[in-house]
Amino acid sequence: MNLKYRQKLHIEPPQGWLNDPNGLCFFGGKYHVYFQYCPDSAEGRGRKCWGHMESSDLLKWEYTGIVFEPDIPEDRSGVYSGCAVASDDKLHIFYTGNVKLEGDYDYVSAGREANQIHVVTDDPRKMGDKHVILRNSDYPETMSCHVRDPKVWVEDGVWKMVLGARDRSDKGLVLCYEGTDPESFRYVKSYRIDDFGYMWECPDMFEIDGHKFLSVSPQGLPHEETRFQNVYSSGYFKVEGDELKDFEELDYGFDFYAPQTFKDPKGRLILIGWMGIGDIPYTNPTTALGRQHCLTLPRVLTVAEDGGLCQNPVGEIYSLRSARKALAAGDKVSAQLPCDIVITDSGFTNLTIGGMTLELEGDILKMRLDESGFGREIRKVRIGKFCDLRIICDMSSAEVYINGGRYVMSTRCYPDGETVSVKADCEAILYSLQDNPKHLVAIGEALIDFIPDKTGVEFYEVTAFSPKIGGAPANVCGAFSRLGGKSVLLTQVGDDLFGGKIIKELGEAGLDTNYIKQTSKANTALAFVSLGADGNRDFNFYRKPSADMLMSSEDVSQDAFEDIYALHFCSVSLGDFPMKDAHKKAIEYAKKNGAIISFDPNLRPALWSSEEAMRKAVLEFIPYADILKISDEELEFITGEKQIDGALQNLFGQNVKLVVYTMGSEGAKLFTKNAQGFDPGVKVHAKDTTGAGDGFIGSLLWSLAARSVTPELIDTLNGDELTRMAAFANKFCAVSVTREGAIASYPGLEETGRENF
Repeated sequence: MNLKYRQKLHIEPPQGWLNDPNGLCFFGGKYHVYFQYCPDSAEGRGRKCWGHMESSDLLKWEYTGIVFEPDIPEDRSGVYSGCAVASDDKLHIFYTGNVKLEGDYDYVSAGREANQIHVVTDDPRKMGDKHVILRNSDYPETMSCHVRDPKVWVEDGVWKMVLGARDRSDKGLVLCYEGTDPESFRYVKSYRIDDFGYMWECPDMFEIDGHKFLSVSPQGLPHEETRFQNVYSSGYFKVEGDELKDFEELDYGFDFYAPQTFKDPKGRLILIGWMGIGDIPYTNPTTALGRQHCLTLPRVLTVAEDGGLCQNPVGEIYSLRSARKALAAGDKVSAQLPCDIVITDSGFTNLTIGGMTLELEGDILKMRLDESGFGREIRKVRIGKFCDLRIICDMSSAEVYINGGRYVMSTRCYPDGETVSVKADCEAILYSLQDNPKHLVAIGEALIDFIPDKTGVEFYEVTAFSPKIGGAPANVCGAFSRLGGKSVLLTQVGDDLFGGKIIKELGEAGLDTNYIKQTSKANTALAFVSLGADGNRDFNFYRKPSADMLMSSEDVSQDAFEDIYALHFCSVSLGDFPMKDAHKKAIEYAKKNGAIISFDPNLRPALWSSEEAMRKAVLEFIPYADILKISDEELEFITGEKQIDGALQNLFGQNVKLVVYTMGSEGAKLFTKNAQGFDPGVKVHAKDTTGAGDGFIGSLLWSLAARSVTPELIDTLNGDELTRMAAFANKFCAVSVTREGAIASYPGLEETGRENF
């Protein structure tokens, strides 16, 4: 197999032709992407099938084979586009079976069958029987033979479907159907706009934060200087009642079509598009190598302040960043592909990456390609005021995200080798993107927090408690994972129902639980929480001893530290029991792998024989830490100083590189030897502060990882970067404390903000 131009980040078939993404879903613990596939020809000839890819993390995709091919009379000319709905532990697949009858037909007004077909399965790699649920006779009489691409969803118990269509007067539109079950759809209404193309393909109806949108790929739009520049376009309408308003393209680059969305377990609406278009006047050199086309990176959709859509790569991509390099204006460097480039300098007007140039002239951004574009020359987009750029370059593509993803330009491009030159007329940050994601490891207690049903009352007045998973290390991992990072928890729980609950729910929250041990020598730790009227809490622990305390250094697997970014721990498990030595072994493994060491004392006096024993343990472990998180309540006890400024010199003298000083509702300060940052925080009415401090350090560690800051680079962070990271963590906490629980309350990246990552 010739690997030239083979993508590392994007879904690409082993051979043959790929086009529309289909059946996007999360099912059975994995993400699934089906796609239209012609396995026999890179030019799209031969069988028109569905291929299948699956992933556990949206980063590494496994091709499992062909799941559909034409094998019944109703799809004999091709298995065309469709969708998937996960419902009641079953996966429902819907697609268009294309039939072209033999004879002298134009295949628009006659000679074609467009059959909507339903399949049910409990195995995404294998499909059940095909059932035809709609035929030509089930469409309005004014329709041509072009009705296809079902997108189905369930809303308030009603099955709903939209279909792309072309009527007999050559006008594009979307047909809407409803049903009480997935095989009994009836026509309800249509959406259309006069004189807006002759065919609307790949419709998709979705809602974000109460805003409703209809995405379509209209064919036949007149080309303009900064809009509709491609052969065919893809974009979205705002939907207000039965009216469609303000069509805007989703992508202004050379290669984008037929996008589809789905909602994942984190509540994100994710879009994937075909990084290609039919009938293009340019070419792809991979065709000669036996394959053609790929899909875009998965993108999260959010609503911008102006009511339009923003698209940004899923947060998981940040975990691939490495080798952070700051470029001054005019620097020319060689970058290994794939790479990730960020520009936030308002002085930007020009950036070259290999054979691609991005130029800003007024409020228009231009993308130009030299011969590496194989016929692709120029695309333009009107962006208003420039704010920022992010460009992700794979081995033969570039996706350009402008102004926080408000505008996007995607293109295939084919450099001669695996490196490209990068030069900007302003400051920029360049990251390499590695094959394996870096992850966070946390070691310490995992327990069950019993949350009271009443707040602002004495403990004896509480009438009921709800069990929630907790423990600071688990919470920190939960925050890191919630933002799209990978995290591993090292702990031990009892061989009891509470231990099983912890492993199950942490796994569902996205943590790697493979290194959590179970033992019959002690029970899982429990903590009963009392919440005051102000949201602050007290703990009553059942932990004498608990299973986590008995975890030994022999239980620490070195395998957990491969591809580690940081190790985090607290003081709760640093008493005189085996878990203390397990911490030292974990620190040893982490340092060998170049990881950041993060320490949050997180003082819990009730768990110690004396305050002096607690202080002694904390002071023993501070010299191991690159990052020390300390609260205003803990400062004097740990350092003997009443003001943070008086403690810094001593802490930096103990090898600490970054001091994170949290002040509750007054915000947070970050200090290195060379700079400091401050954010006053976000004022909210706190409902539950359980896990707030853990969420702060977890989100801060994610922020550092997203910037690929290594131990050696901590001292190079400037005041602006420190302030931005403090603001990010403060906002993360502000959202979480308005909700109940710890991990369950943590927001995703879209709620917290992507500013300048």
